[in-house]
Amino acid sequence: MEWKAFELKPEGEETPPKSPEYMERARKGVEQLAAQYGLDMKFNASTEHSRHALEGAKYAEIHGKGNEYHDAVFAAQFQQERDINNLDVLVEIAGNLGLDQDEFRQVLEERTYQEAVLLDHAEAVRLGVTGIPCFVSGNQGVMGAQTYESLKQLVEGE
Repeated sequence: MEWKAFELKPEGEETPPKSPEYMERARKGVEQLAAQYGLDMKFNASTEHSRHALEGAKYAEIHGKGNEYHDAVFAAQFQQERDINNLDVLVEIAGNLGLDQDEFRQVLEERTYQEAVLLDHAEAVRLGVTGIPCFVSGNQGVMGAQTYESLKQLVEGE
């Protein structure tokens, strides 16, 4: 499995604020998914962008902690309701995983992995990705929450 970066709200492309009604529908949608799949998941509107988190993922992957980093960032966003674009939050996550916090902060501040994130995003746009999660196997893909069976069928080419 290979993680690829995709920004729902790309940094530098500000979107108009959503109405309170929209935000309430989004919150209810997350709560419904959480209940349906038995997940501890909360709607978190505090994170406006995610590029720093995605850049941190590239660093973590290179240092053998990619899956653990993704899990920790998801927990921060969807369980702890933290801002996953905040450098202090990300540095704390990296440190908890045993990654060098000073080096991690430096690569985020210097935007060392920004180009890699932008290349992933451009590839996703070329493939027609419009939402997350998105799963691709071979030349087939599915977007949104999926059952284990549907992902198994995707991978097995059925």
